[in-house]
Amino acid sequence: MLLLLAPAVGAAAPCVKDGILLFPAPGAVVPTNVQFILQGTGELQARVQALLSSDVIALVAEGKDAIQVKAEKGFISQVSRVAIRLRPLKALEPNVEYSLALPAELTGVRLLNDQLGDGSLRWLAGVGPDKKAPKYKERPSSSEGFYEQDPSGGLTRKLRLRTLVEESSPAWFLVSMQRARGGSARQQFPVALEGDTFTIGHDACSGNFGFDDGRAYKLTLELYDAAGNRATERATMEIAAPRPLDH
Repeated sequence: MLLLLAPAVGAAAPCVKDGILLFPAPGAVVPTNVQFILQGTGELQARVQALLSSDVIALVAEGKDAIQVKAEKGFISQVSRVAIRLRPLKALEPNVEYSLALPAELTGVRLLNDQLGDGSLRWLAGVGPDKKAPKYKERPSSSEGFYEQDPSGGLTRKLRLRTLVEESSPAWFLVSMQRARGGSARQQFPVALEGDTFTIGHDACSGNFGFDDGRAYKLTLELYDAAGNRATERATMEIAAPRPLDH
């Protein structure tokens, strides 16, 4: 089913070209078998990619031995963004607060999803591991689209989608996207579920997916939790990219 969205047009919000994002977002309570996803935008893409050869990433906590973290190959978007996976090599201790120690090249960079408000990369380990796969309570559906152009000509094209899942840990999607008709390269990138919504697309600086105005796209959604458990059900849907109102 093709879902045509009425785009919302307004004053384009300024974007930050260079920064990092982390899933789960810092401040979250995470299972002791948590896995992380680190994204880099703009000029920080290369620094994040360089972590694949690093052996100094670690989770640290006061009075505890450091836990080494292995960086694993991830994804490259069409719009100035990369993502890699970070896998702790042993389980976290329950009810302990951990901070992520990154190499000096990434110390002090801007955290784009700073929910704690202080730029720190810290999480509280919960009571134990998460071994149960997430499940859909309500399958994903389109919610609203956004199309904005700033004075310099930079475009924002985003789609917000809605779903409900049964899951105690933070959850994310591995989204694969391809034009519904005609040949095109497949785009694939991880997208965090925030409450009951998640967003795909880009602003004028970076994003997880690139759109062409009004084109129809087919999405395949694989649902994961923060421990890497994958839902047995895949969701597929067809959407239309946002477009200006005069089209």
